[in-house]
Amino acid sequence: MSNADFFPLERNRYFYGKLLTVRDFELEQRYHRSKSQLLNRLRFGAGVVCGLGVAASDDTTLLIESGMALDYQGRMVVLEEPLLRKLQMIEGQETLPGHSTGYLCLCYHETDMEPVNAVGADTGESRQFNMTREGCRIYLTAQPPEYQGVLEAAGHDNVVVLYTSADLTLVLSAPALACGGGGYEIQVLVVKNEKTPPVHFRLDGECPFIESENGHLCLEFRESPEEKRCVYTASFQFQARQLRDMDSGLFPSGGELDLELGSHHYKNYIEIPAQIHLCSSVADLDARTRTADNLDRRLRGRDIPIYLAKLELINSAGGVFVASVTDLPFGQALDYAVHTTQNAGGPQEVTTSVRSLEYWQKPDVRAAYQPATGALHFDFGIPSPEQYDYAVAHGSVDLTLPGGIRVNSRVFSEEIPHGLGPGAVDIRLSIACQDDGENTLLYGNSEVFRGKNTPGNAIWADAAALVYPARGTMRIGLWLHDTVEGNRVTVHYFAQKPERDTSRLLAQRRVSLAITPEFSHVSRRGTLRFEAEVTGSEDTRVSWQVREQNGGSIDRNGIYQAPELPGTYEIIASANVDEDITASAFVIVD
Repeated sequence: MSNADFFPLERNRYFYGKLLTVRDFELEQRYHRSKSQLLNRLRFGAGVVCGLGVAASDDTTLLIESGMALDYQGRMVVLEEPLLRKLQMIEGQETLPGHSTGYLCLCYHETDMEPVNAVGADTGESRQFNMTREGCRIYLTAQPPEYQGVLEAAGHDNVVVLYTSADLTLVLSAPALACGGGGYEIQVLVVKNEKTPPVHFRLDGECPFIESENGHLCLEFRESPEEKRCVYTASFQFQARQLRDMDSGLFPSGGELDLELGSHHYKNYIEIPAQIHLCSSVADLDARTRTADNLDRRLRGRDIPIYLAKLELINSAGGVFVASVTDLPFGQALDYAVHTTQNAGGPQEVTTSVRSLEYWQKPDVRAAYQPATGALHFDFGIPSPEQYDYAVAHGSVDLTLPGGIRVNSRVFSEEIPHGLGPGAVDIRLSIACQDDGENTLLYGNSEVFRGKNTPGNAIWADAAALVYPARGTMRIGLWLHDTVEGNRVTVHYFAQKPERDTSRLLAQRRVSLAITPEFSHVSRRGTLRFEAEVTGSEDTRVSWQVREQNGGSIDRNGIYQAPELPGTYEIIASANVDEDITASAFVIVD
C-alpha cells in the first residue's frame, strides 16, 4: 500500500455490530502510517539517517553500506545488509554508456509477497498476496537531478540555475528574508566532472540592499587547482544595509556572469528572479519565518530520490567503468546529536578495525566500551567478494574452403554445441598453421606476422564466433584475406563459462572448531586450561564462556576457574570469524 497522500486524516469509528471490510482495515493502516510519515517529514526532514555510504570496490563494483533514510514522504527506507554489486547488476545500468557522469539513487519500494487463494474476493481474482514487504530500490541513472527541486525541498529559497553544461552546473540560492543591518549569506552549488578544469566565475550586478562601495553585489569564486571534489558549495557572506520593510530583487536589473573553465571563456548577461524582503527587526524576521514555514513548504519534493553517490565514469569498448565516487553529493543527510553520559567532561576516543570475512558469512559489527577512559572501539566484519568457478571446454572445427579465388571470401561452420550448455560464454579462437613442418596456432590479428622479417608462416585470415546463449550453440566463421593452400582450415575453440561457487568449493572454505580436552576432571576452585583449534580461516581467535550461571569462569586465554559447587559444567568456544560456529567441552568438578 503505497501511501502518497497524508490528508485527510481519517480513522475508523468502532461500534458494536459494525461490519468490518477490507476498506476498514486499509483505512486503519493508512491512518497510522500517514501520521507517522507526516511527523517524520515535518520533524526530521528527508535524507540519510545512518549508513548508506558508497565506495568503489574496484572500477566495476560498488560497495553500499547498510543503513536507513527517510524519503520525501516521511517513509523509512532501510537497507538491512551491505551490498556489493557490479554496475551491470544494478537497475538502470543501461543508461550509463556514452555518459561521463552517473548517479546512484535510493527510493522506497514495496513488494507483494505470499500469494494465496482469494476466497470470496469481490474483484473476481482467484489469487491475492498475503503480505507486503517494505524495502528499497537502488538504481543508476545518467539523468542529472532537478537541482531546483532538490534545493527547495531542503529548505533553500530563490533557487536559480546560473549555468549548465555537460561539464559544469552552477546553482544559486539565497534567503528570501533578511534583517536590516544583519548578515546575509548567498550560496552557489558547484557540480562538475572529474576532468573539468578549475572553475573561476564572477557574478556582478546592482543590488540595493547589500552594503558595498558602488552599489553592486559581486560573487567571485576561484577554485584551487588542487581541488578534487566534484560537488561542493561556495558561500558568500555580506552585510545588509540599514533598511526597514523593503522588498527588492537580489539583482533587480540582472547580473553579468563571467565564467572561465581552462581555455574556455563564457560571458553572458542573465536574469535572476530572486526576491528578498528586509525585515525591520529580528522579531519581525522570526514572525515572517514562522508564517512562511507552512505545510506546502515542508512537503516539497515528494518524488525526489536520495542521491547516494555521483559516479565519474570511463567509457571504453569493454564497457563502463567507475573512475571516482562522490558520496552523498547533494548533502541529503539528517543531522543528529550524540549524547553521552560517560566521560562527558572530555573527548571520547573512538577507534575502528576491519576484518575480512568469507563471502558466505553475514557482515557484523562489534563494539567494546571502556568506562574508565571513555574509549569506544568498533570492529567491522566485511564479507569478501563472492568467488566464481569456471567451466571450460575446447574443440576444433574444420572449415571447407571455396573453390576458385579465395581473396576476401568468407566461410562459416554449421551451428554446433560448444559443450557448456545454455548461457553466456567467452570464446577464444585460434587458426591451425604450419611453420617449417611444425604445427602452430594463430591467435589475434594475423597481420602482425605478415612481413619480410616476421617468424612463422601464418595464414592471413580472421576468425570469429557467433554464440546462441539460449541454445548453448555457436557458429564459427573465417574471413580469408589472401589465398590459402589446400581445401580445409582447422579452427580451434576454447570456451569458458563463469559459475558461482559450487558446494565443493564452499566445503573447502568451511570453518570448523574443536576444543581439547573434551572431557576432564578438576577439583573445586581448581584451574584447567582449554585450547581451541580453528581450521578453514586465517582468523583463529575464539571467545570463551561457561553455559551454567554458577559454573565457574573462563578468561580469554582459555583458563578455567572451577566453582565451589560440584557438578558437570559445559565450556563453549565461539569462533570470532563466525559466532554461529561453536564447540563444547565438559568438565566435572569433584
